[in-house]
Amino acid sequence: MSGASSEKSVSSGAGASGEKGAVVPESKPMRTDGEIPVARVRKARRFSLAWLIPMGALALVVAIVWAQVSKERGPLISIRFTDAAGLEPEARIVYRGLRVGVVRDVELSSDMSEVVVTAELTPSSAGIAREGTEFWIVQPEVSLQRVAGLETILGPRYLAVRPGAADAPRKRAFDGLERAPRLNPSAVDALTVELIATRAGALSAGAPVLYRDVPVGTVRGFVLAPDAESVLVRVEIDPAYAGLVREKTRFWYAGGVGVDWGLFRGLSVQAESLDALIEGAIAFATPRKPGERVEQGARFDLESAAPEGWTKWRPEIDWSAPDDAASPSGG
Repeated sequence: MSGASSEKSVSSGAGASGEKGAVVPESKPMRTDGEIPVARVRKARRFSLAWLIPMGALALVVAIVWAQVSKERGPLISIRFTDAAGLEPEARIVYRGLRVGVVRDVELSSDMSEVVVTAELTPSSAGIAREGTEFWIVQPEVSLQRVAGLETILGPRYLAVRPGAADAPRKRAFDGLERAPRLNPSAVDALTVELIATRAGALSAGAPVLYRDVPVGTVRGFVLAPDAESVLVRVEIDPAYAGLVREKTRFWYAGGVGVDWGLFRGLSVQAESLDALIEGAIAFATPRKPGERVEQGARFDLESAAPEGWTKWRPEIDWSAPDDAASPSGG
């Protein structure tokens, strides 16, 4: 009775469920051999090819942004100084009055013996980072020979730069100058001569070399002679005027004041230009019979005074003025 009743209830339940459209899962018989069933783990497929499109688009956007940022940034360089002299990050780097870079960081070197300045140049000024380029910190400078950097008395310090040759190799690390350079780079094909003097006097590097009071060269420097009995003054004559220097040329120190007095002719004072009085100068002249042109490194005596009557010398030299020479005013 109970069995039949049970079958009826199952059948009736199935019928009732069938009327509602339900599906009853078929039950599997239990294992009777005592073996424990082992579950099979299937790895779900987590990556879909559909993700390739948005990921590729994101990578493209990142590449475009990075290329644009790199294009807007110039090269980083390092400059070493013995002293920062008040230079701070965000200071300007200036060339010909134009901002060509900015200081990013100022810190001590690892051995604390120098100051390392990290700077960034503008993209258009990247060519400044090459061999021969000179950097210095602009500071107030007031002397008889030079007045410069007065804007930094109240304003911030900044870096000035003088680029090297256009064909020089690229460079990223530089040694800064302690002060602004007094000399321009040597001209190509300039004539270099050495003058033997008893003393340096008021001469300084950068002093002019004059020919009939026209600047035609520059004093590059001077040192004691090997025997310490004289001074060797190195002079460069601009290429356009190199032909004026001949074997019979006379050089003399032109930075003083000449005083001549006579009972009947009175007092006569002769002085050079103000620049020559302040920083010294060297003058030269060539006599009517000039001799041959000299080679690089030729030596002359530097006399203490101009030779008598030199203004009347008319050397027989086949020479023409350079195109950029100043023409006389007037008709």
